Amino acid sequence: MKKMISLLILMTVAFTGLKAQDVKDYKYVVVPQKFDFQDEAGQYDLNALARFLFIKWGFDAYLENEELPADLNASGCNTLYTRADVGGFLTTKANIKLVNCKGQTVFEIPEGKSKIKEFKAGHQEAFRRAFEGLEELGYTYSDEIVESAEVSEETETLIPEARKTMPQPAETKTVKVSAVPKNGNIEVKEVLEVAEQNTAEQKPNKNEALVEKKVESNLVSEDGSYSLRPVSSGFDVYEGESKIGTATKTSNGSYLVSTSEFTGIGYYNGSEFTVEREIKGVSGLVKMVFTR
Repeated sequence: MKKMISLLILMTVAFTGLKAQDVKDYKYVVVPQKFDFQDEAGQYDLNALARFLFIKWGFDAYLENEELPADLNASGCNTLYTRADVGGFLTTKANIKLVNCKGQTVFEIPEGKSKIKEFKAGHQEAFRRAFEGLEELGYTYSDEIVESAEVSEETETLIPEARKTMPQPAETKTVKVSAVPKNGNIEVKEVLEVAEQNTAEQKPNKNEALVEKKVESNLVSEDGSYSLRPVSSGFDVYEGESKIGTATKTSNGSYLVSTSEFTGIGYYNGSEFTVEREIKGVSGLVKMVFTR
């Protein structure tokens, strides 16, 4: 019986190690704007939080409608896509996995749990608990193996993000997209109309741009110790007159806050700007409110 248990443990360790190595073969992680369990894009700020937590543990992560790297899936399958499911009654449970452009599960993060009853706080804590499982992974991109993939209509149905984010030169015209092994070339055709449409959709309305400029002015914390000063990417964070970090705006309107003293997520709540901070040695999130 002891031998059987030992064998099972060894098999589990070996399987985990294999999966960890698989993850290191991928260069990027893409987080969707809306997980299947969410009622709306960015609900509970989980999507921006997931990107933030991937970056925290060493991944090069993006939200799916941000400007993506030019080499994303350009010479094979070098990108992982985030899938998540949240459920439970008395306990909120978050299950998160990473799949490649074939739809194959490459890594499943250990389940994260929270007993907080408030929906937003409970979902965020469950996500944070799950992502703690990435600490032991010690991810660094190896660039040794890039799994080749054929991105056909069938694959595109499985992974719509792969279709939407594949590099699409505007000067060519075809429909089929295919990826070939590393050091090869990717053929992309008949995307001129789509590229032009996407470009048009991304152009901000002049009135919206004016509103945005009015909204993003200097903000000061309630105790006067910290301030946020607007820059093109969001805000620079100051303690007194010393810059300690940044608050970078994401495509869904929330902000990734990273400073030498704390990290967290920022968002507007009416005229107030709230930062939910993660502080070393403190359990849970600590809120800090900024006003003009």
